[in-house]
Amino acid sequence: MGITSSDLSTALDELTYKNLDSENVSKVRGSSDLGKDEFMKLLTTQMQYQDPLNPQSDQDFIAQLAQFSSLEQMQNLNSTFNNTSAYSLIDKFVEIEHSEANGEHKSAEGIVDSVKINKNGAQVIIDGQSFDIEDVYKVSSPTDEQWAAKLNAQAQAKAAEDATAQNQANANTTAGDTSTT
Repeated sequence: MGITSSDLSTALDELTYKNLDSENVSKVRGSSDLGKDEFMKLLTTQMQYQDPLNPQSDQDFIAQLAQFSSLEQMQNLNSTFNNTSAYSLIDKFVEIEHSEANGEHKSAEGIVDSVKINKNGAQVIIDGQSFDIEDVYKVSSPTDEQWAAKLNAQAQAKAAEDATAQNQANANTTAGDTSTT
């Protein structure tokens, strides 16, 4: 009596989706691709339900662990590639379409100032705002007009920052003058 693929599939579903109703199971499942977590659950379930009189051979188990290791390395490589390719967007003009937490769709565009990498992936920074790299739908070289507008906006922001700092310094000097008299 061996384990059938149906037994493994049922056991995996029970492990993965046991606390979800049928509506949420379809949302969680998404694609039919197995990730490393599902692969480990499948391997654990397979070991749990194997026939003790006819156990799985060591070679099969080692082959499956090698597949798991290969899968994990490919996922890490893919993540590294995506993060590295994000850096190529610096100084490029991008157009972005993203959804807010309330479901509202917003558009943004501009020249990418920088890229930041966090646990959720890469984000592009445009005029101080962060956007997920997945939301970028168009990339192009900026035109001379776009560069001029960017540099003008930066100069205006710097002038406003300097004026605020100067006003604050003047206020501190004035406050110091009144306290000495």
